[in-house]
Amino acid sequence: MNILDQDRLRLVKWPWILAILALLALGLYLTLANGWQAHAREWLNLAVRWLHIIYGIAWIGASFYFIFLENALERQGVRTELSGNIWTIHGGGIYYLEKYKTAPAQLPRYLHWFKWDAYLTWVTGFLLLIIVYYADPRAILLPPGSTLPGWAAIAVAVGSLVMAWLVYVGLSNTQLLYRPALFLLVGGVLVTGAAYLLGQVFSGRGTFMHIGAMLGTIMAANVFFVIIPSQKKLVRAAQQGQALDPQFVAWVQFRSRHNNYLTLPVLFTMIAHHFPMTYNHGAHWLILIALFVAGVAVRHFINVTEKEHHQTVVQGGAMPYLLVLAVALLLGAFYLTAPQKSTVLQETAPVAFAEVQSIIQNHCQMCHAARPTQPGFASAPGGVMLDTPERIVGYAQKIKQVSVDTQYMPLLVPGVPSMTTEQRAKLGAWVAQGAKGP
Repeated sequence: MNILDQDRLRLVKWPWILAILALLALGLYLTLANGWQAHAREWLNLAVRWLHIIYGIAWIGASFYFIFLENALERQGVRTELSGNIWTIHGGGIYYLEKYKTAPAQLPRYLHWFKWDAYLTWVTGFLLLIIVYYADPRAILLPPGSTLPGWAAIAVAVGSLVMAWLVYVGLSNTQLLYRPALFLLVGGVLVTGAAYLLGQVFSGRGTFMHIGAMLGTIMAANVFFVIIPSQKKLVRAAQQGQALDPQFVAWVQFRSRHNNYLTLPVLFTMIAHHFPMTYNHGAHWLILIALFVAGVAVRHFINVTEKEHHQTVVQGGAMPYLLVLAVALLLGAFYLTAPQKSTVLQETAPVAFAEVQSIIQNHCQMCHAARPTQPGFASAPGGVMLDTPERIVGYAQKIKQVSVDTQYMPLLVPGVPSMTTEQRAKLGAWVAQGAKGP
């Protein structure tokens, strides 16, 4: 097999693919025959999300590892064709690695490629966008009361991914690429603008997820359109005995480093949906950018620390002020998202549990119950069930957080009136009065 073809999925043969397709067809038959659409959707969500995490860990782990190697290479006293070498120990073994400036005079028989983790991370991520956001745009993607048609919301969402890549390519084809600080500043301004604009169309959660998807698309497209083709060009040149300009290799490494710095912001958006206090704030775009900057600062601190730790002469320290900046930004986001004293304190009369239970029954229990009655839900979201007095009392603080402080819940679902300000005030007052049961 040609060394350029070794990156193909050689272990997946047609009989196995046919077996997988047959099992999927069986699952589809069972779903349709028994009316298990909501149940199947949840399991599909689980399976795809699981794969997304698996491939994401593999991709990001490889990115972190190779940037570490680049930072930690011993560059003094090495052969002229090398950029550096390094000794490492892991898992009971000692490893010795060398990095060539371009390529060795004699290529090895086998060359390990790193790309499928990146591709499959993006593919599974896009499938999750379809399952969670695009299948029913009004449930999560759009804010309550939006009049934008679902198809238009999906078009804006997908268009934002394409536009992000095109804008990034435009920036990378300028001299900004060779001025990292200025590139970061311009890119940060553009991401801030995108977050603000998408926030005018999408819900806070939808905005967060699509800014993350935009950055993830840039990362995956960097691998597909730039890094892998460049690596293949490097290998072909070596096979043909041609010299490859080291500046070309450096250009590719710039794009790879961009991916490295985007990882922590993207990881934040992957977990942000668990924390509505971040994306349900009126200035959620500002919260998002603050946490993005904190992530980039931490990533840069790690990179600089790794590099300086392996240099003979360390100048200027490891930039600890970056950690101070990151903590300050986290504290600022914490302060901005703190509960505001508003409608909660307007209700001063004692609130009976019966009133609270009635509000929960009319606005929450159709989803948050052992057996949800709301179409599209096979089980209670997040495992939160509010179908008994004991459970309502047990989740009192959570109810206050999502329905009074952030007002993220309940979701606006067809046929169910939205929760009024007065009802939210009663829930807040009930919790403030001790969240007593019947």
